[in-house]
Amino acid sequence: MALLSLQLSQFRNMPALALTAHPEFNLIYGENGSGKTSLLEAIYYLAHGRSFRSRAHQRLIKDDADHFTLHAKVSNNQQSYSLGLQRNRSAELLLRLNGANVQRLAEFASLLPVQLLTPDSFRLFFGGPKERRQFFDMGVFHVEPGFFPVWSQFSRVLKQRNSLLKQRRRYDDEFAYWDQQFASLAWQLHKQRQQYIDQLNQAYSQLVAANPLLADVSMQLQSGWPERINSEQALLDLLKQNFEQDCRQGFSQYGPQKADLKLKKALLSVEEVLSRGQLKVLLFALKIAQNNVISNSGNKQPLLLIDDLASELDSSSTQVVFEYLTQINSQVFITAINADQVSPYIAAARSKMFHVEHGQITARTDEDGRTT
Repeated sequence: MALLSLQLSQFRNMPALALTAHPEFNLIYGENGSGKTSLLEAIYYLAHGRSFRSRAHQRLIKDDADHFTLHAKVSNNQQSYSLGLQRNRSAELLLRLNGANVQRLAEFASLLPVQLLTPDSFRLFFGGPKERRQFFDMGVFHVEPGFFPVWSQFSRVLKQRNSLLKQRRRYDDEFAYWDQQFASLAWQLHKQRQQYIDQLNQAYSQLVAANPLLADVSMQLQSGWPERINSEQALLDLLKQNFEQDCRQGFSQYGPQKADLKLKKALLSVEEVLSRGQLKVLLFALKIAQNNVISNSGNKQPLLLIDDLASELDSSSTQVVFEYLTQINSQVFITAINADQVSPYIAAARSKMFHVEHGQITARTDEDGRTT
């Protein structure tokens, strides 16, 4: 998968913009507020139908416009696809794939796997379990075709079970039916997640094998229920045993909706051991390993969006990050304030440079002859 071109109009501070991307590295540089992060935001929005910067879609529409439009051409397995998205101030969303209307954003997401690294990505370590579930479920979604249908069905069953918990005080046949559905789907999700985490751990270990600081970082999937639960039937029994407590709390206290990923070094959580700069290198390693798993097992080439790469990295850490990036089977978009924060680490033949200023983009040539 590669993003061939991107066009946008009335998005943020950009009335109209177009670029043709390099299949490997794309460096986007400019002063703060110039619009370079908005380019990453537009690519992310195409894949996810939401922004990573704001929940209010109205803020993404240029002040004097009533809607914004995004359009991209992508290639996958020697086939090209046209993706179009339009959102207006009333939140109406129009999606078009190869000129035909589509209803589900999942169709865009499956064609355009996108990972994001921003200064806020430290939430993977310091945030709650939801942050880590989103991280590994993104990988499972692109590697395991059966994950999304099972996850969607489980989400409906969970909603139904939680609704019944607020209404019932007796464990009857109807509740037993929903618990059977819950346990079956939960166990399927857990097995898919565990298989993926095993693949991720292998890819990560290969990537950081020569780095003693990161080589002994371990990852363990926590299922969302006690470790002693080792079968679907045992999970079903647990749900029944905790029915009264679930009723008092008004929600299901066990299940894959509570899953987490524990990252440890020397038996301690990584955030207790590593510095901010070291955690950022670890963050890059995890994202790159995930990209490689998606590429190798999901038969897709993900996009990696990196906003403000140089933030909190010294020169030696930056060198390590780019050593990892050279091993990525992915297309990469990087923003920086100055081109020389990144360009010395990327071969000119493998990259393009774009300068953004006042919402306008210009292809630039550096001293190595790098250009669009």
